[in-house]
Amino acid sequence: MRYITALILIIIIGCDVQDINRPGDKLSGYIRHVDTNLYLNGGFYSVSVYSADSTNPFLRVPIRTDSIHQLVRVDFQYYSPYDMDGIQPGRYYVAATWSRYPRIPNEIPIVLGTFGCDTSASCTSHTVLVYPDVTGHFRNIISWTDLSKRLF
Repeated sequence: MRYITALILIIIIGCDVQDINRPGDKLSGYIRHVDTNLYLNGGFYSVSVYSADSTNPFLRVPIRTDSIHQLVRVDFQYYSPYDMDGIQPGRYYVAATWSRYPRIPNEIPIVLGTFGCDTSASCTSHTVLVYPDVTGHFRNIISWTDLSKRLF
């Protein structure tokens, strides 16, 4: 029994716990869709990351776009978790978007909500995220599902 305990302690001490699930390794959060007018033809709901160092970032091709894998209906709203990793260190804006399928190179997705401004089309103070984010906080976004309510 002592040998097993000693072996387990050696393994634990030998592992660098800092490298396992460090806060900030992922950009995570939830998208709360404030309407239920889903559009599921010819594309998919997504999350896009834009460079904060450019002018009019939401009118440019995002640094990265990932599809949202699930839309969960709770009462009269849909929720979607998202999780992105492998983003280069930098300053970014994050948006809930709609992307066409099949993907077109250099396509600019439709922005339906942004982190920090959510569904406000008149907002100009979108929140800049510094990545990696050592706080480990979720970055939740309120978004439209109806494509006619696009922000950009």
